[in-house]
This record gives sequence, structure tokens and C-alpha cells, in this order.
Amino acid sequence: MAQPAMTTSFTIITGFLGAGKTTLLNEMLCGSHGRRMAVIINEFGAVNIDSQLIARRVGDGILELTNGCVCCTVRDDLRTGLQALLDSRDRGELAFEHIVMETTGLAKVGPIIQTLSIKTLKSAIHLGGVVTVVDASNILVQLNRFHEAGEQIGHADLLLLNKIDLVDEEAIARLQMRLTAINGMAKILIRQGTSDTMAEIFDLPVARRSDAEVIAFETSTGNVQRHAHLDQVRSFVVQLSAPLDQGQVQDWFSYLIMRHTERLLRYKGILNFEGIEKRVVLQGVHGLLEIRADRDWLPAETRMTTVVFIGKDLPEQDFREGLTRCIATRDPAAQFI
Repeated sequence: MAQPAMTTSFTIITGFLGAGKTTLLNEMLCGSHGRRMAVIINEFGAVNIDSQLIARRVGDGILELTNGCVCCTVRDDLRTGLQALLDSRDRGELAFEHIVMETTGLAKVGPIIQTLSIKTLKSAIHLGGVVTVVDASNILVQLNRFHEAGEQIGHADLLLLNKIDLVDEEAIARLQMRLTAINGMAKILIRQGTSDTMAEIFDLPVARRSDAEVIAFETSTGNVQRHAHLDQVRSFVVQLSAPLDQGQVQDWFSYLIMRHTERLLRYKGILNFEGIEKRVVLQGVHGLLEIRADRDWLPAETRMTTVVFIGKDLPEQDFREGLTRCIATRDPAAQFI
């Protein structure tokens, strides 16, 4: 989602059991990357924090490290824990610029994101993005057996391929195509260097695929999508060449959210509205929707609506027909591309 001014970025680190989340968190907490962050973990025992790195204990369940990071556990609900962190910073007890949260291996990401829409948190925290750590050697089996694995991939802005030394290059290529069929919006990064990984995580708006990559993904993965029918979570692109009516689009997305909130994981795109000379950006996570004006259309650009939908068992044809009904003028040349 867009970054409101003067709010703290909140990044979710998720991934299936054994994917390598804890190793990543150790690097984030103990590395000399120069970023002041508060990391929310499940329990201190799961993360190996050298006692020499602990600068002081701040209250119950909060450690401040010598590199400026803060490590904490949330014993009550997430809303209460986040508010306690923010209150501690406001009192001058802690200093951090970013919040990172680790989920459990079977966690659903949607309810965590929904927590950020609570009024008391919405004015202080924005979703920086979702990073899903993927075990390259086991994820294909996990996708076939556990729906949680597909949902974690579907929510991602960045997919970190871990344990690639356990598979060959051909298997990695097949895996990348399968992941793209599930989530065509996320960038896929083969995890190698710590510094490169940190840069991608903390610059997720850049990490997300460009508009051109999102538009191109459907044709480049068409064959994979036909063979990935067993995935409950998958993505598809809808494109329209005719301009849309702004009011009808807003009404239609309100209807989608009402009817498909739980199954509609992510949606993102560029809208071409009748009578508006700027591109309009659409971004959504479950029931959280943002539609905002972007920049002017460039002279060489084709004015076109392109929306990526990622979800669980979504009725694709209904979505295509619904967006078509939002066309401002019934131009017979308007068609899906």
C-alpha cells in the first residue's frame, strides 16, 4: 500500500515451517546494516541472540541490542503489542524506524494485515510489505498438501528462495514459474548475500514487479497456469483498452470486497478512467482498498487498464465480466487482451 507521511513501516516476514525465517531474523537482528528496527518474534528462545549484543532490557519482553535494533515478543494480541511499542518510543524509551514481524509457519497473513486498519494503528503504522521465505527443496510438496503455503505466497510482495543448494537449476526454473503462476505481482529473489536481502526487504516498493513485468507475466506463464490448476491460490490479469467510469469501478470493487474479502488476497493495477488525464493506481489487500491518482500518461504509453488479482478459488470469468461492465462508453473495440 502507499506510504502515508510520518508513519512507521511494518513488514511481515512469513513462510512455511522450516523455510528459514529464523535464520533471516537472526541476520536482521544481529547484523551491522545500520537500520534501527523493532523485530517482533514468537519467542526469544527461537532466535539466537548473543548476550554480548544485548544492550539493555526495556520492560517485560523487550530487548534493546547494541546495533540499535529492538527485539520483542507479543504475549497478548497484536494490536496491544504494537501500541505498547509505539508508546515506548513516544516516551523516549525506544528508538526505531521500522517494525518487522515474524509469523508462525502456519499463520494466516490476512488477519495480521487487517489489524493495521484499526483506527488507533492506522494513523501510526502502514504496511511496508510482505516477505515470504520459500524452502526451494520442499515448497512444491507443501503447496500440494497445505493451503497455508499457497496463501503465504499469494500475499507476498517479495519471495525469497532459500535452500537453493539442495535443488538443481532446472528445478529452480520450474519453481519460479509455479510461484509466478500463484503470484504474478511479487518479485522472486534467490537468497544469496545478506546485504542484498536486507536492501530488498527494506525497499519493497522497488522490490515489487514493475508495471511492465506485471503486464508481461500472464503471457510468459500461460502454459504454467494451465498446468497449475491444483493451486487454490493463483493470479490472473485483466486488461481493457476502453476507459472506465470511476464511480462504477468504485462500486464494483466495494461489491468485490463485500463478497470475496477472505478469498481476495491481493490486487493491484493501473486504471484508465474516462475524463482523467492521469494514471490511477489501484492497490488492495483483502478489504483494504486504495485508489489514487498517479502521474500523467506519457505520450508513448497506451492508455489501458491492467489489474492483477491474486486469490483463492476466485471466479475469474466473473471478475473479467464485472470490470468490463465498468467501461464508460460502450466502445465495441473494447476487449480483453
